[in-house]
Amino acid sequence: MALTLNDYSKQVKDNNLLATIADWFLRNAEPLQHIEWETDKNLAVTITAWDKLPTVAFRNINESYTESTGTLQQKVESKYIMGGEIDVDVVLAEAGGTIEDVRTTQRKMKAKAMAFKFNNAFINGSGTSDPKGFVGLTQRVTDLYNAGYTSQYVDGVNPTAAGRGILYDSAARQHFIDKVNELISVIGEGAPDALYMNKKMYLAFTSCMRREQLFDQTKDMFDREVAAFHGIPLIDIGTTSGKNLAADEIITNTEDLKSGNADETSIYAVKYGVGEYFWGIQQKPLDVTDFGKIAEKPVYRDRVEWVVGLAHSHPGSIARLYGMVADSGSS
Repeated sequence: MALTLNDYSKQVKDNNLLATIADWFLRNAEPLQHIEWETDKNLAVTITAWDKLPTVAFRNINESYTESTGTLQQKVESKYIMGGEIDVDVVLAEAGGTIEDVRTTQRKMKAKAMAFKFNNAFINGSGTSDPKGFVGLTQRVTDLYNAGYTSQYVDGVNPTAAGRGILYDSAARQHFIDKVNELISVIGEGAPDALYMNKKMYLAFTSCMRREQLFDQTKDMFDREVAAFHGIPLIDIGTTSGKNLAADEIITNTEDLKSGNADETSIYAVKYGVGEYFWGIQQKPLDVTDFGKIAEKPVYRDRVEWVVGLAHSHPGSIARLYGMVADSGSS
């Protein structure tokens, strides 16, 4: 049975340190609340994906069918080593007078840093910018487009009002909603499980839904309210630093794909399912080791490590809506 990281954190309550770091990790890495994980000791997994379906026909009495079988294609998805060490000087660790234990503070910071690293790779990992990391949604959708699955790449530019924000007027809002529905429709065999975007688009999207009387909400695993569109959670993927800095946006507001505008952004749709849609692969679950006071130098050391990757087999499991300007509008 495939597990999410949340399921795993609940199972390891006897390891308080591991459960706590997993919880901090989850709170700051929204995709991890949805991804199901396949565990296998190998560092690479061969994925068998559907290529073309067999043909089906009607026949006359006493007439035979023409034989037809579906075709499959195989690809290799790899796992990558992610983590870090946490060293705290023994003097600081044993000193008093701090609001929070120094090792606890450093563990929280490491968990957040890993979450932001994962979030960024989840979208922007390319195998080129960081060959030590896994391939994310941007490159995967581009690869699908280049392989002929052009419907997974949805052009959101308004041809009658190029450059105008999605909130410019009622017509702009309606165009945006139509394009989001198109994005949802290209996800195969049902709706996506989440829509990922940046903060500016999240705020514009929720504003658009309120103005068009479509606003909806759901809750995440921590009982936090999250805006939703037709029941699909809208996820602000955040920044690489956790700060509200434009330079650190994981999904930027400065995209320029086809329309000629340099102030566009994208929304990604994902459907999860191990072996069938989009899922995570790991050698083993997230691991945390407390080495205590080490001999090499006067520090207490923890090591956080995860051998992890992403995989997809169904071309309709991921899609990207691009070319939209997220602004406050004029009406």
